[in-house]
Amino acid sequence: MLMSADPQRCASLISDGLDGSPVPLHAISAPFDAGFERVSRFAAIVKALIVLPAPGAATAPLQENDQPTIARRLRQWLGLAPAPAPAAEAPVVDVTTKSTGIEHLREQLDETIAFLDANRDSYLLLETIELDVMSESDPDALRVLVDAEIDRCRHVGAAFDALPMDITEAAKVLRQAAAGSASAPLDAFNGLRFDDAFDNTRTDETEHPLGLYWTDVLYFAPSDREEFEERN
Repeated sequence: MLMSADPQRCASLISDGLDGSPVPLHAISAPFDAGFERVSRFAAIVKALIVLPAPGAATAPLQENDQPTIARRLRQWLGLAPAPAPAAEAPVVDVTTKSTGIEHLREQLDETIAFLDANRDSYLLLETIELDVMSESDPDALRVLVDAEIDRCRHVGAAFDALPMDITEAAKVLRQAAAGSASAPLDAFNGLRFDDAFDNTRTDETEHPLGLYWTDVLYFAPSDREEFEERN
């Protein structure tokens, strides 16, 4: 979602070759502000989703035997029939109450927005080379993998754009799409979980994590601006 606003192929900042040989390698860049706006709205939609009533939940219809009729009211007035029992009050749902199984999701959504807001920049950079070289070593094949990742980013962006503007309606559509009952582009949300198993890939509780873990620790040393401009 963060990279879904106009992602473009660019030069990698963490590597400029393979096995000591200079080779053009690629990463993905995207404007920060547009991506942050999308993530913020998506977080709001997910928060609305987790307080939606369960699908199919509705007030039970009045049974036929309980329907008030003129004859029944007359019998009650004459004392020939018992007065109807008072209707049970519908339970009040407090959406601010913590719900079992989703509190960690709420916290991680808030932490995601706080982290991104504290680390604002002009552009985002998505480096996939360390994963791509696990399956490919040819420069052209590596570029194809990056282009495929860009297509996935754009697919997510199209899915986001297809959500209704109203937050509650968007939450309903998102829930349905995550359940696997949506066509393209909303199928990009298929398989997402909106409970505290949202990122549990290690336990096989989900195959499609939301990806809400963030850190400012870098495991590579990116090139500085001067080095980048010299290579491009």
